Amino acid sequence: MEPKTYFERAQDFFWMYGPKILTALLLLLVGFWVIKRIVHGLDNFLRRRNIDPSLRPFFSSLTDVALKVSLLLVVASTIGLETTSFIAVFSAIAFSIGLALQGSLGNFASGVLILLFRPFRVGDYLTVQGRTGKVLEIQIFSTILSTPQNTKFIVPNRKLTEEAIENMAESAEVQADVSLLLTGDTSLEQIRFVADKVVARCPHAISGKPAIVQINGITRDDIKVQIGCWTTGEHYDEVLCFLYEDLKLSFNVHDISLAKERRKEGK
Repeated sequence: MEPKTYFERAQDFFWMYGPKILTALLLLLVGFWVIKRIVHGLDNFLRRRNIDPSLRPFFSSLTDVALKVSLLLVVASTIGLETTSFIAVFSAIAFSIGLALQGSLGNFASGVLILLFRPFRVGDYLTVQGRTGKVLEIQIFSTILSTPQNTKFIVPNRKLTEEAIENMAESAEVQADVSLLLTGDTSLEQIRFVADKVVARCPHAISGKPAIVQINGITRDDIKVQIGCWTTGEHYDEVLCFLYEDLKLSFNVHDISLAKERRKEGK
């Protein structure tokens, strides 16, 4: 038998693999078009559900990559290539990456949950790990807070979902109060009079709500009193500073002494 020419070999190859290759190319073109439509529809769906803008590109890209990888595996199987080894390699790579980035993936998952369920928003005041700050930015891996000292406090998102946090919304009505220890001979009527005057002068106190005066303890030598007013979360720190400063000045005018000051005078 005479050996086959290159042309005859090409003919055999075409009749053997040509239909599979044409089918795979057609499947690839149609698949890419369908994936594009699916990703576009997903993006519109997320937009209508008011999903955070920083999450929409991530979900769209993740869906796009996952569908295209699946399509390539289907195309490879159509041609006749063994896909089991490809799947095993992808699984091993994904497992290795998961182990190496275990902490980062935990922060990433927590960031997705925060952006989806909104336990707090930009502008809210959070108390985390004993530190309070205003939320400047919610990122995928961490949340950035601004402290009253104008420093940035970066918190891993996993801490915000695993631990208890105190959230004060920027527009929420909150009670700002200070605890003071006054001398035991201080008149309660005088305390309430001074508190009313101070709160009335407070620029960020909510109008129509009276001053808060609570007696939390009385001994022979001192009175523990809590004085405050209602304000919004946005002005919480400013109101606290105002209360401390104005109460001190008003106490001096009305001859009201703090317990520590009176004890020092008696030494």
